[in-house]
Amino acid sequence: MQINMLEDNEDDHSQTFASPKSIKLHIKSAPKTHRYCIVCKKEAGHRHRLIQVSSDARTQVFVEKGIFILQKNRCCKKHMNDKYFTSAALQELQSSKDFEFFSRTDILDLLNNLRRKMKSTSSHLNFDVSSQLTEDNYKDLTGLTKENFSDMVQYLSTVRNTGNRSVRTCLGIFLMKLRVGLANKILATIFGLKTTHIQRIIHAVRRTLMETFVPHTVGFQHINHDDMATSHTTPIAQKLFTTQPGQAVVVLDGTYIFIQKSQDYRFQRMSFSMHKHRPLVKPMVIVGTDGYILSVLGPYFSDGHNNDAAITKHAITNNVENMASWFQKDDIFLVDRGFKDAVKFLEDSGYMVKMPICLPKGSKQLSTQDANLTRLVTKCRWVVESTNARIKHFRFFDKIVPNSMIPSIGDLVKIICGLLNKYKGALIQQPEDDEVARKMLERSLMENPLKLFVEENNLARRRSAYRKLDGESLQDFPRLSLDILRSITLGVYQIKQAPNYAREHISEEGNFDLLVCKENESLLQVKIQSRHTKAAVHTLWIDYSCGTDLPIKGWYCTCKVGARMVGCCAHVASVLWYLGIERHDKVLKPSRLSSTTAVFHCREHET
Repeated sequence: MQINMLEDNEDDHSQTFASPKSIKLHIKSAPKTHRYCIVCKKEAGHRHRLIQVSSDARTQVFVEKGIFILQKNRCCKKHMNDKYFTSAALQELQSSKDFEFFSRTDILDLLNNLRRKMKSTSSHLNFDVSSQLTEDNYKDLTGLTKENFSDMVQYLSTVRNTGNRSVRTCLGIFLMKLRVGLANKILATIFGLKTTHIQRIIHAVRRTLMETFVPHTVGFQHINHDDMATSHTTPIAQKLFTTQPGQAVVVLDGTYIFIQKSQDYRFQRMSFSMHKHRPLVKPMVIVGTDGYILSVLGPYFSDGHNNDAAITKHAITNNVENMASWFQKDDIFLVDRGFKDAVKFLEDSGYMVKMPICLPKGSKQLSTQDANLTRLVTKCRWVVESTNARIKHFRFFDKIVPNSMIPSIGDLVKIICGLLNKYKGALIQQPEDDEVARKMLERSLMENPLKLFVEENNLARRRSAYRKLDGESLQDFPRLSLDILRSITLGVYQIKQAPNYAREHISEEGNFDLLVCKENESLLQVKIQSRHTKAAVHTLWIDYSCGTDLPIKGWYCTCKVGARMVGCCAHVASVLWYLGIERHDKVLKPSRLSSTTAVFHCREHET
């Protein structure tokens, strides 16, 4: 016998008749009340109003936590994100019973809701239901965690929910476009929308984020000068370059974004790079010495009138982003050799400029002093190169940008830089202490005694001064640790290159081809093939001592920077790594491309 009972239905306001609750099922259920919130248990009142839990949220809780929520239960508005519970609310929500009495109507509604939910989410990607995507899915598709993604949604306050897509779906489409670089047609297929909808969503999200997100995360006005100088200048940069408190040290560099060839011939000429031999535009990235992005200028055209020096002059002369009032006198600019035409301009403007020394015309190697000063700059300047690489991890900029998106490139780069600043943080989270900088400053004033010894004794040309020696018979060479090797290289880049150099130069017998000086038994000579060109072969010397506190007394290499005392080049580091570490620990793994290379050689000989 059925009892005629009138119930409210949130989705369908028509009158329905419910059967009696006579079926007992062992399914967990939420508290049976609408006087207080079923999540935080806060009681309703005139100042605290509760809302009815939607059917989508009830289905969400049943799918994710196995908890049944009655139709008229209520919760605080803060626990809801549109039609669904937030992640925090899901974690906080607990059941009150291990069973519940159901009517046939309750069971039918539950099955219909599950069917509708599965039908809407099984074939298309859905960012509204948190259970459908894992944490790794969010990182792979958007570059953000679930928590960061939910935080980004609050910046889309002016984007409206529609019947076709929610605000979370709009943000998911936009971030997937940047992160994965998929075409709009493919995104339309994935989300079950039309291509025109995808285009409108991308531009709507971009415009909104430029108004609500970017001003607070990137640009000269989002952080003041003192905070930048204090919080985003590493101790090494302060020790090496600053002369007084409060000086900001920034690193500048331009990056390339390749674009389609335009049918507008004037634009095609202005965007064609004679250096890269293809059309591109150039944003100028300005970062702190810890990798925190201060601002992104441009993008600029890439013809001969828009090199890095010209872009810098234009930005300062035209006071882009009111940078003239942000920078202070004696602030320090770390730049590469592409800015050499702007050095005098910057110095005349009251700033200090630190740039790697250019190789004099006709010379093959920097002097010891020039190589030392260059190393001081490169020790802190690498962060801008890594920042450019982080931007290119968003595959939209790693591909050729279509002409339709060229006007939006500047906004999209700024949005990505804002995401990196807010959610990824600076590149250097735990900077090295200034002890490394102290060592570098001390060594920058030193000459290279081994270079002088090699030149005075003409050891670079005298073949009779050496005898061949294999690595296994070199028993007196000191065993090194990674800490000792780092104290020599004063960095990790050279150590990372060492295994690759060693793998190429180990002979079939498993040893380096070494020469020892007859006049000095502790002096080794090694020839290293350049990794850039087959025609270049570098010769290096290592002076070592066994059983002392200073196992490596000196080094010298004929490469461009091989005379420096502030660390050593990668060629010297590779030999030290092999002789002092690898031949004892045997950690070197074979190259995965060795078999492929053999196939290429076979095909070459066959032809």
